[in-house]
Amino acid sequence: MRQQNTRYAVRLILLESGERLPMLCLRDSGMPLFEPTLYALTELRARNRSSSTIEQALRSVMLLYMTLDHLGVDLDERLSQGRILDLGEIEEVALSCRSSLDSLRPANVRSEVSRERVGTLEGLRMRAGPMSQEAAVDPATAAIRMSYIRSYLIWRATDQLLKWGPTHVSHAGLLNVSKLVSNAIGERTLSPRGRNALRQREGMSAEPLARLIAVIDPTSPANPWTGLHARERNALMLRWFLSLGVRRGELLGVRISDINFQSHEVLIARRADTPDDPRKFQPNTKTNDRLLSLDDDLAYQTRQYIIGPRRAARGARQHEYLFVANGSGAPLTLDALNKVFVGLRKKCLDLPSNLTPHMLRHTWNDLFSALMDKQKVPEETEKRMRSRLMGWAPTSTTAETYTRRHVRRRADVVLLEMQKALRTGEAHGPQEDSSSSRD
Repeated sequence: MRQQNTRYAVRLILLESGERLPMLCLRDSGMPLFEPTLYALTELRARNRSSSTIEQALRSVMLLYMTLDHLGVDLDERLSQGRILDLGEIEEVALSCRSSLDSLRPANVRSEVSRERVGTLEGLRMRAGPMSQEAAVDPATAAIRMSYIRSYLIWRATDQLLKWGPTHVSHAGLLNVSKLVSNAIGERTLSPRGRNALRQREGMSAEPLARLIAVIDPTSPANPWTGLHARERNALMLRWFLSLGVRRGELLGVRISDINFQSHEVLIARRADTPDDPRKFQPNTKTNDRLLSLDDDLAYQTRQYIIGPRRAARGARQHEYLFVANGSGAPLTLDALNKVFVGLRKKCLDLPSNLTPHMLRHTWNDLFSALMDKQKVPEETEKRMRSRLMGWAPTSTTAETYTRRHVRRRADVVLLEMQKALRTGEAHGPQEDSSSSRD
């Protein structure tokens, strides 16, 4: 099912204050759904969640409504009866969360099979059939969807309980049901880390990284972009990704005034809902503010881009954002940045097929780990340094996500050394404690 064929759409409303407010709406009329809108305002926006987080939550709620429509379930009616979902319906929601939106059938077209009540979990599995690799989403995405759906359902149940009050005849029943549903969804929410570590995202290995660096050189005949501005801008953006390990939103949020060319530093700042940002989908910094150092060459290349190709772009002088669109000179959007990588992957088939800005962030972390090993930096010091450069809290464990390739390589080295020791007879088991008594 393609998203444009659903009854629902998540739309972004740009307020005069500059705030971006996502809303779950009926596609045909554009009318926001009351409960999801109230949930977004009271549970998410009131807790200072970013617009991208609210949008992600509402897309998960949209998927829930699509699934309930498919099953013929009226959530309002269920709650008024002191019920929410049964196990078969929860399984159906979990299956939808593990599927891409394109693979799901339209929510307003219910097949004969979907009208039948799911009698057993085995019947549901037989009906669902095997999920193709293309139809399945990343386990982390499925887990996030399930988490937001659980939060929304419990919020709806709590709202119903408060309306009834503790003396209502169905209050105790719905309270118990909400706990059971929460537990059932939690049991079906796979850990994002999971047990399958073979397909988790890693950085680039040495050979494709060298190829990428060669290809993005503006003077390279293999460079896939035409025009001076596109070549210079794209090469500089990829240099920033590889040199600083920044995210997409952080890169596109950098302003010229954030760069100190005397000290060779750049400020990566959090500026959510900035009124002077004309982009509807505003790039945001997810992590903490921080100052990052630029080496002489990166600072020089950045300055040359500003006074050269960027200045020549029409409209670029009307704002301060560093990276601008071809022709118009408007601040570069997230979609336009994504297209840069799509074009790079299509025209340079020897580069990884999943090359993205986030893969380059993983690559930066691999390079950082290798340098820390070379310099014999203590593990705790390395952890603090990485957290500061990435913008994470000092106690964050996020580094585990970004060091998979490096940890795997080190583990492989140890494994091969163990095998060599066994083959050459140099392996020694644990020493017996000679002082211990024996029978």
